[in-house]
Amino acid sequence: MRRSRAALALMVLGCIALALVPAWRFGIGPLLIRLPDDLEVLGTYTGEMTVFADQSTSSYYSPGREVTTSLRIESRDFAVPELSDDDVLVLKEEVSVSDASTGEELEGLRPETTYVLDRRTCENVPGVIEGIDRRGYTVKLPMRAEKKVYALWDDELGASIPCRYVREARLDGDGFRGLRVYVYEAGGSVERMSKPPPGAPETVTGKQAKAMTGNQNLPVADNLVIRPEYYKRTDAVLYVEPSTGTTVHSPSHTYTYYVKNPMGSSETFKKLARVSYQKDPASAAGDISDTIRYARLIRGDLQAVPLAFLLLGLALLAAGIFLRLRTSPGEGHPRGV
Repeated sequence: MRRSRAALALMVLGCIALALVPAWRFGIGPLLIRLPDDLEVLGTYTGEMTVFADQSTSSYYSPGREVTTSLRIESRDFAVPELSDDDVLVLKEEVSVSDASTGEELEGLRPETTYVLDRRTCENVPGVIEGIDRRGYTVKLPMRAEKKVYALWDDELGASIPCRYVREARLDGDGFRGLRVYVYEAGGSVERMSKPPPGAPETVTGKQAKAMTGNQNLPVADNLVIRPEYYKRTDAVLYVEPSTGTTVHSPSHTYTYYVKNPMGSSETFKKLARVSYQKDPASAAGDISDTIRYARLIRGDLQAVPLAFLLLGLALLAAGIFLRLRTSPGEGHPRGV
């Protein structure tokens, strides 16, 4: 009788362990994958900024006279645990933009920013901190990113732009070769901005418009207040490690700023400035190696634990069946005297 009961108990425990395999893989495990309090994202980029209008006078440069500055950009996104809770993680972003030739820091191009992210989905959470109402994604795509279109929030637009999956690729890091990444392309269209680009005025007078265009015969009164319409186009390529949702490399990232229907111009959109940058190869290689460590932890949670439950369940079932088969009829079914 004891062997029979023990065999039954082992088989029941084995079935429970096997039932935990899909439950953990698709239910429990994903709930445990959350943004940690020590989250920190560092990045170094190189690029250039081309300005098509004088920022002090707002007058347009003649073709071929545009001013181009080489850039070095260093960014740091870091968690602020004291402002966070169990559901959301607050991050601060600090960005330093400097002239790569002189080392002089260029002020006003990227102010300090605060983000509020859902710890599980990595999406922006609006309304937690007054004045921060982003939607979609900013710092990173979701962990376990998919081959689909995501919405990337742009503060200058006050809206999201599409981030489209296009293909898979392989990248090499420090001491690691062939990391599988998803390649996404973001933006691609001209969108109206919710505020002027850095250095551009919110309003101009008719007199300023004449000076900007160099045409004193524009049919506007000198005291007329004009509110220009500014537009922006983003063209970006992002290499994302799908398990963590981390952008480990960005070989091309361009913002182009425009003013719509400028006076004295036949162009629908006239360029004001263009900023192009890409992730420094050394920075990308380091990010790949750091990301691999987090990706292995996620894979361990979603693959190693279910595998352990599977092996344990099969072992318990096998032991229970073996013990059941060895139970003698006399022991398993005692007869009365």
